[in-house]
Amino acid sequence: MFTSSVAKTLVGGMAVALLLAGCGRSDARPAQAAAGAPIDTKPASGTITVWAMGTEGELLPKLAAQFSKENPDAKVEVTAVPWQDYAKKVQTAIASGDTPDATMVGAVDLAAFASTGGLDKVPSDLVDTSSFYPGAVQSTTFEGAEYGVPWYVETRSLFYRKDLAQAAGVSAPKTWDEYGPFLTALQKQGAKWGLSLPTGATGTWQAVVPFMWQAGAEIMSADGTKFTFDTPEALDGLEFYQQFITSKISSPNGPVSLGEIEPQFVAGSTAALISGPWEENLLKSAGGAAFVDDKVGIAPLPSGPKSNASYIGGGQWSVFKDAKNREGAWKFIRWVATPEVQKTWYALSGDLPAVQSAWNEGKLATDATLAVFRTQLKTAQSGPNTTTWRQVTAVLDAEFEKVAKGVSSPEAALREIQKRASAIGTGE
Repeated sequence: MFTSSVAKTLVGGMAVALLLAGCGRSDARPAQAAAGAPIDTKPASGTITVWAMGTEGELLPKLAAQFSKENPDAKVEVTAVPWQDYAKKVQTAIASGDTPDATMVGAVDLAAFASTGGLDKVPSDLVDTSSFYPGAVQSTTFEGAEYGVPWYVETRSLFYRKDLAQAAGVSAPKTWDEYGPFLTALQKQGAKWGLSLPTGATGTWQAVVPFMWQAGAEIMSADGTKFTFDTPEALDGLEFYQQFITSKISSPNGPVSLGEIEPQFVAGSTAALISGPWEENLLKSAGGAAFVDDKVGIAPLPSGPKSNASYIGGGQWSVFKDAKNREGAWKFIRWVATPEVQKTWYALSGDLPAVQSAWNEGKLATDATLAVFRTQLKTAQSGPNTTTWRQVTAVLDAEFEKVAKGVSSPEAALREIQKRASAIGTGE
């Protein structure tokens, strides 16, 4: 589902950054408990008010009705909020103290909301965090505490023209060394470009930073106090990205709008792209179901020196500090995080479960495309959980564009990124 990933990331997080720019944080933060007060195992009761965004907000009442059947004394009232209004609405609610009980939060936005003090910490022993994909858990923590429970996830893998690969006699690449020769072989079958890569549009970092991770880069210090883009591993990753363009495998003018690349992929002028679980439906719309069945292959991203890490996004649940029905809200969230309910939600929405065991039965266990994403999710990573990350990503996008256009070298770009990221700081 496309609105569950890229569109959310672009709309939600940027608005959060703008709001936070005007509402500073105190440098001296008192010591606090690492978890919220525990929640009992009794059935939920009372009215539970929640906000959910986009398609999820439209579909959630169907799931909530099932919760009420299992908890007869509880009623979940869902307000669907447009993504473009979401950040301002949450921030305003926190500032006024007039909040619902719980809200869905985009994976990149939790730190921004938690930094205000307006979110409740996840109660101790509410869920088993080891049951989720590690990258999903990574995005729920801020300053050593958990403020969210993963709900659904998305990540990106390699889509390619299977028919061109068969004609060329090549298989999907598994390593960086195999990447270029594979794509070049597809170009020899008639594709102008081997791989579509973003080259400066908003969100370019989500495609480029994974190359750094694959090379072994850690872009933030372990203690969360500084960004670390000035490393040999980060340089290896950025140079690898640049090689696609300098070798004319990728265009220096990548896609800038949603849905732009699919017609080129269908026409065969672009042979491969990196995208998420929503891509299959986009390609069906552009080329038909038969095209997808006959001509589209999907594989995990090739591994670099360290891993084949991809970017992980998705949604999670948080409870407001000023919730009127805190217990009911956390009980609802605990319920939606169970494997059976995760499978039910996938059937309703197409959102991929964050709980790993939910993938053990049905289509989630047998579908070949989903199997690729399941593998990819094991190594997928989120961006740093810092209130300043959105500001840093704007710098990344701008500097990566300079590299793609040949205006700057990877070395110069990383020096500028490190300089500006250090000036912005991590909010610590």
